[in-house]
Amino acid sequence: MIEVKCGLKTIDLPFMIQVYEVTEEMFDELVDEDTKAELIDGVMIVHSPASMEHDNVGGFTRGLMSFYSDAKQLGVVLGPDSLIHLAPGRKCAPDVFFIRRERIPMPLPKEFEGVPELVVEVLSPSNRRYDLRDKRLIYREAGVGEVWFIDAELRRIILDRHRAGSYMEEIITEGQVFSEALPGFWLNASWLWATPLPNRFMCLEEILRGR
Repeated sequence: MIEVKCGLKTIDLPFMIQVYEVTEEMFDELVDEDTKAELIDGVMIVHSPASMEHDNVGGFTRGLMSFYSDAKQLGVVLGPDSLIHLAPGRKCAPDVFFIRRERIPMPLPKEFEGVPELVVEVLSPSNRRYDLRDKRLIYREAGVGEVWFIDAELRRIILDRHRAGSYMEEIITEGQVFSEALPGFWLNASWLWATPLPNRFMCLEEILRGR
């Protein structure tokens, strides 16, 4: 477990700290299940615990995708505590990610080696620039089929879809948001901005009924 202090005081506000010259071996020794950290080309990024709003939106989205995937027997939906090893020196912990059924390793390893079909990141003040600049580029270089950036502050969803070796960006502010990587799945953007968030099981029933 990594604890961040400033003098005698423990830092408990939203933060993102970068530690340089970290190898994969060092990262594996330093990081445990209580630490939210990622490794990007020798830089270990340590994140503060997620805010309740961030966790609520991420959990809502992950729950819908997971329940839907289970109902359709499509694969497994994980996050945010699991790591994906995208490439040498690159380990990320998305808020949500989906792996097709035929690609799920058994038994489940400590981290997934490879590129998931779908990744979802929930933006927050402490990670907005990092997610939209650094991680977005990493996901594109790895060839992730579909990436969602949920931006609750600006009430929009930024979608990157892999198309013939490049990516097409789509920004959605209202209406239905469809996934190609998780076939048949969709959600209404307004669900993500509601206070409180709607009942997931009622939303799932609507999704399963079709468009």
